[in-house]
Amino acid sequence: MEILNQLPFKKYSALSDFLAFVGIYDDTVRRRVWKDLIMRHERAIRDRVVVEVGAGFGEFSRLAAEMGARRVYAIERNPYAYEILRRRLKGYKNVKVIKADALKFVPDEDVDVLIHDFYGPLLYDESLYVLDHLPYRPRTVLPNGGRLKVAAVNLDSLDDPVVDGDILEVLRGVIVADLFPVEDPPPADGERVVAEWRYGRGLKLEDSVDVGEMVGDLLMFYLEITHNGRVLCDSFECTNWSLGWTPRSGDVFEMRFRWDGEFTRVHFRWKV
Repeated sequence: MEILNQLPFKKYSALSDFLAFVGIYDDTVRRRVWKDLIMRHERAIRDRVVVEVGAGFGEFSRLAAEMGARRVYAIERNPYAYEILRRRLKGYKNVKVIKADALKFVPDEDVDVLIHDFYGPLLYDESLYVLDHLPYRPRTVLPNGGRLKVAAVNLDSLDDPVVDGDILEVLRGVIVADLFPVEDPPPADGERVVAEWRYGRGLKLEDSVDVGEMVGDLLMFYLEITHNGRVLCDSFECTNWSLGWTPRSGDVFEMRFRWDGEFTRVHFRWKV
């Protein structure tokens, strides 16, 4: 979804973020996975304090409230999502809807469960930084882990009618979302982990990633969402997270993530 008419920048930016929520809710597999995970933690939620950061349209805050949470804090900083959130949850006496940046919200009581979806398509490229720097420490985070993986693919195998070697030459050093439609993950022996995140441990990132043993003229990056080490879904099942593609320009690359005060930005370059 894209805004086509001219708007003041601040409004354009806020509405672009708002439309991203619509895309998230369009991912029905992701919604089911999150609901299943939350419902498996009923004992941790009932009569306890729950925080949902980036509460969006409130689906998971409402679920926690209906599961018997003593109090749910639904935190949302986007002004348009906040208004929808406030209207949809106004009938729940055990829910407090708060317009705030997740990093600046400090609850006045201990938090038992935190619910979030702060993953980016490259794992740490949106807001997981926030969870590593919260001003409080939840007892349980749902979900609590993830991995960014990479595999090599041959352009010829994709049989794309538009993207050819000339186009890829222009895109060297650039990671592009959804450049090719791929439905199936690569075999496990043809992939490797680039980065891994676990709540409480932070981000584990390779200094340099060597793909010299991989065969292919393209690299494909994809996300795995995990909880307690178990895979919940990946970029092939939960389509909210795009596949990332870049032309291969060597055998070793590095990737870095830097927080800019709003989101985490990705820095990528080939070393060899």
